Amino acid sequence: MKRLLFVSVLCVMISSCHNKSITGVIYNDTLPIPADGYVALQDGHFVLDGEPWFPTMLNYKAFIRQVGDSLEVVPADYYHGGTLEEHFDTIVSWGFNVVRVCLDVLDRDMDSSAMFRATRRMVQQADSAGLRVMLLIKTPFEPYWQSYTQGLLRRLSDLPALWAYDFFNEPLYFDPVPDRDKEEAVAIASEWRHWVRTYAPHQLFTIATAEPIEVFEWDPSLLPVDFVEMHTYHPLRVLSEMWWYSHYCGKPWIVGETGLPADNDSVPYEWQYMFMFNTWFSAISLGAIGYGWWEFQDHPEGVNFEAQYTGLRDSRGHRKHSVPFFSYWVCLGFDEHPHLPVNYYNMLAYSNIMLTGRVVDKKNGNPVEGAVVRGWNDDWSVGMNTYTDSSGRFTLYSNDYNVHFEVSAPGMSREKFDCRNIKYSNPQGIDARDLPDRKREYQQIDYKPYLNHRFDDIESFSMDFDSSHFFRHSIEGDMGTVKLSSLVLQ
Repeated sequence: MKRLLFVSVLCVMISSCHNKSITGVIYNDTLPIPADGYVALQDGHFVLDGEPWFPTMLNYKAFIRQVGDSLEVVPADYYHGGTLEEHFDTIVSWGFNVVRVCLDVLDRDMDSSAMFRATRRMVQQADSAGLRVMLLIKTPFEPYWQSYTQGLLRRLSDLPALWAYDFFNEPLYFDPVPDRDKEEAVAIASEWRHWVRTYAPHQLFTIATAEPIEVFEWDPSLLPVDFVEMHTYHPLRVLSEMWWYSHYCGKPWIVGETGLPADNDSVPYEWQYMFMFNTWFSAISLGAIGYGWWEFQDHPEGVNFEAQYTGLRDSRGHRKHSVPFFSYWVCLGFDEHPHLPVNYYNMLAYSNIMLTGRVVDKKNGNPVEGAVVRGWNDDWSVGMNTYTDSSGRFTLYSNDYNVHFEVSAPGMSREKFDCRNIKYSNPQGIDARDLPDRKREYQQIDYKPYLNHRFDDIESFSMDFDSSHFFRHSIEGDMGTVKLSSLVLQ
């Protein structure tokens, strides 16, 4: 019946979840118990012993390995030149006050008590250097890791330097269950939060979300985290994605990961410095209560250019030009009236096709603002996103015809569907096979032509894009009305 409805009226009817309760969930929305020396949340901001506290965070990869007669937390193999303690001292000297230790790759054959002791020593080493620790743990889906996590929370609950636990890095990419229902994601996160409140009552709990399309499954507005940790990369996407999180996640939020790869060849180190300047200023202006950079050192064996060169040290351990930023510029002011990024509705400057539509609440017909609309072309090789405005309207720009869709909004239902019979206006009669850059996906888009800069003046580097790039199209279509229903938490 749904397929017939799509064909006949081009109206996307999202299956109703109204009156559908999320049952059997230990949903605890209380904040941690304040205690001396521990970071707390107050009025949507972090505080430490009653004073405002802002985490400036560097991401750091680590593993637990056998060293002599004991297990120890050690730096990633590609972090050349120095011990864990030396690296922590270096990070403090660069102006950071937090290290996010990514300790999520563990061996279950190791003795768990010894792993607890190794992790404890690592936190104490960071504390001695003057750093607080956010700990990214092995996501506890399996019974073994559930038991391990509860033991870890108990054993480290007396360490104020361990200010926050990150239970899951980017569910969008790493959830082992595809198309997980929002209700199930909330139930899982609620159980994790219950453990933190029970075994580590003074420490904070978060989940690291990626793109705004996380709203389809691990909806940040529903997850019972203390604060949202969002990750965003690529200059064409960063400002738009921060804007969406700042307006629609409904919780205190931080930038947990961002970065610009720089090899001082195709991308000068100065660009990385100015990217840091721009994203820091924008994050603060949009209300972020923390900022984190990926990562400590370049990874020459990374899977792509972005993974290889985002470090603040090169692969030989030499400091890059962007390092002094956190020592000299973190007291920057902020824009009290930040502006909507010009590419918010067309982040990647697609220019062939514009598909319009509207999203409304199924119960009362009111417009839904901040809904995320995702489209894919026929062979699923290219996907693109957009958002609804205050009237519930959206414009989805693409370089190829959209066939597969997914639509959702914070706190609302979602559904994936196909729609092959949208009527497009094609006044020039362009053959689909002749559309330029049809297969241009995110990783293939060179952002450099869109940045405003002069090679002889790094201060001119800007991510305030020229709007002329983002509102061009040759073909138009209308998808009609999308209807969503509110989810109910109990």
